[in-house]
Amino acid sequence: MKKINNSIVGFVAAVIALSGCMKQSDSFENKLFVKADSYRDEVRVATDEGVKTLTRQVVIGVAQPLEKDVHASMVKSSELLDTYREAFYDPQVELLPDENCDITGLELVIRAGDISSNSEDIVFKDLDKLDYSKTYVLPISVSADGVEVLESSKHLYYVVKKASLVNCVGDLKSNRAWPVWDNFEEVKNLEAFTMEALINCHAFNNESYIETVMGVEDHFLVRIGDVTIPKNQIQIACAYKDVEGGSTLRADVTDAALQLKTDRWYHIAVTFNKGYIQVYLDGRLRAEADHSQIGVITKDGVQVPVEFKSVNFGAAHSEEDDGKPRCFWVGYSYDADRFLDGMIAEARLWNRVLTAEEINSPNHFYKLYAKDIDDSLLAYWKFSDGQGKIIKDWSKYGNDLTADHDLVWHSVSLPVE
Repeated sequence: MKKINNSIVGFVAAVIALSGCMKQSDSFENKLFVKADSYRDEVRVATDEGVKTLTRQVVIGVAQPLEKDVHASMVKSSELLDTYREAFYDPQVELLPDENCDITGLELVIRAGDISSNSEDIVFKDLDKLDYSKTYVLPISVSADGVEVLESSKHLYYVVKKASLVNCVGDLKSNRAWPVWDNFEEVKNLEAFTMEALINCHAFNNESYIETVMGVEDHFLVRIGDVTIPKNQIQIACAYKDVEGGSTLRADVTDAALQLKTDRWYHIAVTFNKGYIQVYLDGRLRAEADHSQIGVITKDGVQVPVEFKSVNFGAAHSEEDDGKPRCFWVGYSYDADRFLDGMIAEARLWNRVLTAEEINSPNHFYKLYAKDIDDSLLAYWKFSDGQGKIIKDWSKYGNDLTADHDLVWHSVSLPVE
């Protein structure tokens, strides 16, 4: 899947050849092809951000170097509109007006001895002037001199449409991600904070009975399930480790109102204010508890109350082996079986308590705008990257997440209209 940047927030991943399925007789040998993950590329326009121009890059290639230059041209093919409409059951789609993308004279060249061309830009412009109650398509035909074009590469289709607030999400099944913020003082000893995420679980079948959203094991963790509650119920697990006494005091916040269904998107928000914890599900306060005094320990025969009024997310990242302290993860805690069996987006950490009004403000579940991003937003992982295993941190601090391996990325349209 192509990478999705600030302006382009959606991409269709299936490789589709509208001109017909590739025949067995097709071979890359001595045939030209378009280097693309898909021959139908959605150009999703973030109209709420005033996007006017977007760019797509195109590259051609051959399997074997040729002895002379290969020149390929790309032209708009309006006659393919009906072909597209029938193939995608979209009879209302319209041709993209010429003034929004002019590819006249677009030519790519593979030099003799090479197997690929340089990339050329296809520029979509004046996008703010389109009527986004409609969807548009730009059909392109590819031809070349001196070499046959692979049947499945003869036509490209660029579909221009309004972007959703969330267009791409990451799947953490059997995966995990973490920041390396060992010297990031802002996440240490937080007396007030808010954690947020959009999640959609495929199943609640982990053998450990637990799926992890994010946090620090045996300290402060947003997770789903436990041996004492249903597997689909959100639980905030808190703990204070008495190093001197060798004991750990634990508490949790949960409620039956926090039970989730599979294949449904939920927004979770957890606030912490010197030990007072509130849990919101889709903007509604569903559970709360005061754990500012998490328990008591005995010292010299006297019971001493233990306060739990701050949380440290800043332990140095490690595999937590050889006695190293627990650290912050997304989709992991304690062991590999506690992964989040589902999709995630819009994961955030703030250094303040968001109010119910802020949590329920328009579009807040799905997107933060530039005006919303200030010093109090310590981390903002959209999970909109669309490829690879690096999840960009969109806060001002830039603490990207790294996953064990490439995520599975899904194109979505949220909120569902």
